[in-house]
This record gives sequence, structure tokens and C-alpha cells, in this order.
Amino acid sequence: MARQSIRYDGDRGPSAKPLIVLTVLAVLLLVAVPISILVALFMIVFGHVTGGFAVIGVTLLAAIVSVVVAGASGIRHLQRIVEHKSFRVVQLGRREYHYEGDNCGHDHSNDEIRII
Repeated sequence: MARQSIRYDGDRGPSAKPLIVLTVLAVLLLVAVPISILVALFMIVFGHVTGGFAVIGVTLLAAIVSVVVAGASGIRHLQRIVEHKSFRVVQLGRREYHYEGDNCGHDHSNDEIRII
């Protein structure tokens, strides 16, 4: 019998697959904006002014909506992950960090913190 390498447990967090699909769609639509503007300019030059402006408007509207939806769903996904019970994050206390000056025989509790 083959060994399972994927862990299945009922206490898993929400899936990120829909978020990935929305993000890829938003990126593809953002890439399509310059191409559609070029196509619309050719349409305007060759006499289809209304159609050219419609292409620009629809493409911009679709790109904006997809970015907003992907952003909103990303924020919602992040909130679900943080609220999930199995997401264990604790803030370490000052004594739980390892400093390079530890165990040298000196008291470093009053040393100023320098960021290098």
C-alpha cells in the first residue's frame, strides 16, 4: 500500500485556490489593457471610433473590477486564516529571544538597542 504524503485533517484552514484563480485572472486582465488600447487605436484610425472607445472602456472596467474582487477576497481569506483556531501565533517574551550577548557574564538588560 502506498504511503500517503498529504496530511488530511478536519481542522484545516480555508483553501487558497479560488484566491489564486482570481489573482491570475486580475493579472491577465491587467496585461490585456495595453493590448486593448493598441487595438482600440487601430479601430479609431480606421473609422470605428465608437467601437474603439467601447473596447477601451470595457477592458478598463473589467481590469478594475477583477483587481477589486481579487483584493477583497484576499483580505477576506487573510481574515479567515487569522481567525482560524489552528493558526497558532504567539508573541515571544523578552527573555525568550536569544541575544548574541547572552552567557558572556555581563548584565545587558540596560543596553540600548541599535539597528545596524
